[in-house]
Amino acid sequence: MSKAELGVKRRCLSCNKPFFDLNRAPIVCPSCDAVFQAVEIAHSPPRRTMTSFNNNRAVAAPVLADELISPAAEESATPPAEEEERIAAIV
Repeated sequence: MSKAELGVKRRCLSCNKPFFDLNRAPIVCPSCDAVFQAVEIAHSPPRRTMTSFNNNRAVAAPVLADELISPAAEESATPPAEEEERIAAIV
């Protein structure tokens, strides 16, 4: 556990030694006296989190095989017996 008075643990970009910044500005490496430049890395927001995915997902009802045929398709469909008679009349 680090103490609050020690500040943030840093790693020198010149000599690669770890050190605490002691809450000072500018941050100076104690071993090589290099000035530490803290760089903020811009992070893009996540596209989708699991909690938002689960909350926004619609629950689909189970579909029966009889419901797969739309009513319009049922009206235009001819029974197999009538279809065979129509084909026989053409031939």
